[in-house]
Amino acid sequence: MMAFLAFIFLIIDMTWGLLAKEALQNGVRAGVRYAVTSQTSGSLGQVASIQKEVEQQAMGFISDAQASSLVSVCFYSVTSNPPTSLGCGTGATASSVGPANSGGNLVTVSVTNYPFNPIVSLYMSSGPISITVSSSDLIESTGTGGVPPSL
Repeated sequence: MMAFLAFIFLIIDMTWGLLAKEALQNGVRAGVRYAVTSQTSGSLGQVASIQKEVEQQAMGFISDAQASSLVSVCFYSVTSNPPTSLGCGTGATASSVGPANSGGNLVTVSVTNYPFNPIVSLYMSSGPISITVSSSDLIESTGTGGVPPSL
């Protein structure tokens, strides 16, 4: 009976962990889709709007308090090989072609070190398991004379 219960809890832990990872991956994909179209939400800047979108699309796995600390938004210039980092968050710097969130630049949205706590400790460790997911895409052009939103 003990082996059967251990097996059942192992299956539950593995499926719950897989669900958490897939929900977080869905959230960062939605955040990138939101970012490449240069959208903002209300009076929030673009980075805060992207973090809010990831939070909303992650099926409740990320709370308001976690969104600002776990979700990072980084920008890269793809005019060189390898791409040059323009920075992350609101501290991203402008490149020679304009602001960090200008059309043609790369945006990467990631959730780093999300703490997943299994029901049954694995391998005698009672600490959480870290989940990290990310997604990237090129930012769409804001059009002729278009100005990207503030970070």
